[in-house]
Amino acid sequence: MEFREIKVATDSADEDGRLVLHDGRLVAVIVRLDDPSHGPAKGQWSLEAGFNGVESTKPPLFANLQAAERWIELQIADHIRV
Repeated sequence: MEFREIKVATDSADEDGRLVLHDGRLVAVIVRLDDPSHGPAKGQWSLEAGFNGVESTKPPLFANLQAAERWIELQIADHIRV
């Protein structure tokens, strides 16, 4: 799994993003919640977009990139089994 830094045009302070690649393919875009309006969630990472099994109707929050990686790996594994 590879995380590539990218700025995301969110029209807020939430610009610090990562493209998440698995085997060279884009599977997710995550953004760090930096805007004060997020309250206690500020500083966590949010799934902005997911592809090929890495989707969620309620986007999860992750304390750090390692937690995001674990969740994304589980989603990919579940998608492959289907």
